[in-house]
Amino acid sequence: MTQADAAFRHDLAAATDGTDVSRLARTLLALCDDVADELLRIGPVKPLACRAGCDTCCRSLIQVNPVFAVLAVAEARRTFSQDRFQALKDRLASGTPFCPFLFDGVCSIYHSRPMVCRGYYSLDLDLCKQGDYCEKNLGYQGDEAHAAHQLMIFLFSLEKRIESIEADLGLDPGPVFLDAAARVLLETPTAPDAWLSGGRIFSGNHDREKIPAT
Repeated sequence: MTQADAAFRHDLAAATDGTDVSRLARTLLALCDDVADELLRIGPVKPLACRAGCDTCCRSLIQVNPVFAVLAVAEARRTFSQDRFQALKDRLASGTPFCPFLFDGVCSIYHSRPMVCRGYYSLDLDLCKQGDYCEKNLGYQGDEAHAAHQLMIFLFSLEKRIESIEADLGLDPGPVFLDAAARVLLETPTAPDAWLSGGRIFSGNHDREKIPAT
């Protein structure tokens, strides 16, 4: 946590554009992966049920820190085919009741998925299909999921720490709905720059500041 705190505060203060924000988000996610690997090393657990094709936790509109919305859109720009990118834009324009980056039951930005998505876990696929996973009736899920539960706690704590640092720097800390933030980012390429300047660009259309298009 100390390492993430120092790196985030330093790099965010020095960031000047969306590329810097995406790079910072990737650094944080790599650190989270290291924490997950270490937790599994010191406390091996029963294999999780989470796998491609199980998209229960993706079937809702998730809230994320702005830096991960910036990364998600950057990843889509970098990796999506023209047809898929157009499908993403169409979804965002018309509205969607689930994560806009979910395609064919699979996260299309999996390696760059937001921090909050990495905290969801379940030991039972059937319960997932019923809509019961880590934040619902199952709760802790016992010692067999201890490392996964500890990772969820770490990610939640880190998310709150990130928000605190952003607020200290005069930035809008979110959280923001990923679909709404992605729509703003696609419509306005300069949105990350405006956010770094203290603009509350993800606060909703009624509270949204005027942002230059170029």
